[in-house]
Amino acid sequence: MRPLSWCLYLFFAPFCCFHLVQQNRYNTATQLESIARSVREPLSAAILKADIPEAETILARIQPAGVVSRADVVLPNQFQALRMSFIPERSVPVTVTRLFELPVQISLPVYSLERPANPQPLAYLVLQADSFRMYKFVMSTLSTLVTIYLLLSLMLTVAITWCMNRLIVHPLRKIARELNDIPPQELTGHQLALPRLHHDDEIGMLVRSYNLNQQIAQRHSIEQNDHAMRFPVSELPNKAFLMGLLEQVVTRQQTTALMIVTCETLRDTAGVLKETQREILLLTLVEKLKSVLAPRMVLTQVSGFDFAIIAHGVKEPWHAITLGQQVLTVINERLPIESIQLRPSCSIGVAMFLRRPDGRGALWSRRLRRLYRPPQR
Repeated sequence: MRPLSWCLYLFFAPFCCFHLVQQNRYNTATQLESIARSVREPLSAAILKADIPEAETILARIQPAGVVSRADVVLPNQFQALRMSFIPERSVPVTVTRLFELPVQISLPVYSLERPANPQPLAYLVLQADSFRMYKFVMSTLSTLVTIYLLLSLMLTVAITWCMNRLIVHPLRKIARELNDIPPQELTGHQLALPRLHHDDEIGMLVRSYNLNQQIAQRHSIEQNDHAMRFPVSELPNKAFLMGLLEQVVTRQQTTALMIVTCETLRDTAGVLKETQREILLLTLVEKLKSVLAPRMVLTQVSGFDFAIIAHGVKEPWHAITLGQQVLTVINERLPIESIQLRPSCSIGVAMFLRRPDGRGALWSRRLRRLYRPPQR
């Protein structure tokens, strides 16, 4: 910002300075001409009579008023007849003299009072302005321009600083404080409010990018949590999810059945079938299990070959046994895997939770926990 202001100042200051100096030169020349015309007629009479003392007296009556420094009477043959100095000449820098064409002087012809057909000037009255006075005006003009520049720079600096604080610093400070005050539990998915005057600038873009990244991070976190509660490949709820559901069943004292399905074929084919073939086998068995379950029932996978079914809606043991037989039937069907014909086999265990007032539900829940500990325990 400062180099630009200096360039503008260096570009406009000379024009302003020369304009003001030329205006002052014009005013000075006008004053000199007015003074010369006021003494031209009596001076013409004195020159016509060749009365030098009278001419000197007439020139001495000129009121310099700080403008006229010297008055000369020059004959047509360039002979200097008279010279009258009013103000002592003071030195002016040569550069200023050449640059502003100092001193300012006028030459006014003096004619005879008798009006001949072809009037010829008797002499020329040359009035010269005070160069030092013009020099002081030039320096005063430059000082004024420098002062104006400094004042404008100060005003622009204050205005730009205020605008930057209002439009940039304060919104960024507000955003920084809001981010600093976010509770840890609300950090994921936190959204910033878009500032009122920054819908289409970089701060608005920053806020929108932050909000978008927070939304993406929140979705990613949800997906991670979702994957953490699901078993790989089959995407079925895992053991942690199952235990949470069982806790809810026990807490609510709901009558339901738990069915454990162990597929020996999945266990025995490890190392025999390719990984892709085992995945096909697993997904096919999962689809078959889902086909015999009601929409309310939950199918989970607790290990590479163990499945658990929470059979909501099963109220009687015979209903659970019937469901187990249906599961055995559908799993034992012949299953082609590429060029291999498999007949999967499985084992099923069933446990019932009956709502009774004697507290056996809580005891049965503890047995379930022992049931789902790893085999080595």
